[in-house]
Amino acid sequence: MTTSRPLSPCARRQRGFTLLEAIVTLVIVSMLVTVLMQALAQAMSLRTRLLRFEGESRLAALQEAWFREAAAGMQRDAEAETLQVGELGTRESLAYDTPAPLVARGFSGVRWWLQDGSLHYADSQVADVVVVEGPLRGAAFAYLDEQGDWVDEWRWKDHARMPRMVRFTAMTERGALDWVVPVMADGLKPWELKIGEEGDEGI
Repeated sequence: MTTSRPLSPCARRQRGFTLLEAIVTLVIVSMLVTVLMQALAQAMSLRTRLLRFEGESRLAALQEAWFREAAAGMQRDAEAETLQVGELGTRESLAYDTPAPLVARGFSGVRWWLQDGSLHYADSQVADVVVVEGPLRGAAFAYLDEQGDWVDEWRWKDHARMPRMVRFTAMTERGALDWVVPVMADGLKPWELKIGEEGDEGI
């Protein structure tokens, strides 16, 4: 007949964790979870910043595209009676007719201007749209003249043709804006945009 031998203290300890071992294990697991949660929070924060930057970049590209589209086809204000009256623009504002307004359909007069540190737009369908919110620093329009020089204002008593280019510059919180738009046409005379009294259409 065989008899079982009692287990030694060492053998009994191998059956499970001691309280100290369990505490150490929980501490290590807690540290790992903390590190992983910090890494996840940083990844989510980076993702949020990237999405915000992407959205701001798309908005900036869209704002520039609006300005380019509306300014490239600018024409002389049709309500001016002669080529020696009025102005196209100054450092603070720009007004002209265009076949490609942002909101109105067809040929329309449009206006861009600076107000309260923001860039505003209006045409025959909208009275005031903030295209670029401020604060804008050093914002100004400029015009490329016949000699290739940038001037701060374009008055028709000094120029017989449209400027070769129009430029808008400003500093924003995201960086610098520098929109340069070639003017595609020389501009039509006001009477060329109207129908003559005898029924003949202008050019």
